[in-house]
Amino acid sequence: MTNNYKLSPTEKLNYVQKAGPEDVSGSGNFFKKFSLTFVLLVVLLLILIPYFEKLEKQRSLEDEIRRAEEEISRHEIKSLELKNLVSYLESDQAIEERARINFGLQKEGEKVVVIKREFSDEEVLAANNESLETSHFKKWYNYFFK
Repeated sequence: MTNNYKLSPTEKLNYVQKAGPEDVSGSGNFFKKFSLTFVLLVVLLLILIPYFEKLEKQRSLEDEIRRAEEEISRHEIKSLELKNLVSYLESDQAIEERARINFGLQKEGEKVVVIKREFSDEEVLAANNESLETSHFKKWYNYFFK
């Protein structure tokens, strides 16, 4: 200090900083910064971990809601199809069609014609021989590739 300030000797001592061993190397200051940084990182992690868990839970709930809505829409479509089917089956046209097919009924003035195909003996024998002589492997091969 210079003499410009006109300080007493005790005041001069108050302004003088005594250097300790940690101040000379600068490690004490580094340790303080490191520990403060470490504490801040731990606090940040303690804040972020629950946030990310909450975010993941929210995403899973949104996916579940989306799947439920898709299932609801599929069921609504199926319900509409079934209502249409019920209304058709309750109509006179469906009742008439079932009576014709199942009971062979007809309206007045209509004639029912049944066409029956008769197989010749040779065709029946050829089909029986073919099924007896062919192996299962060949039958499956013919089923899928022919």
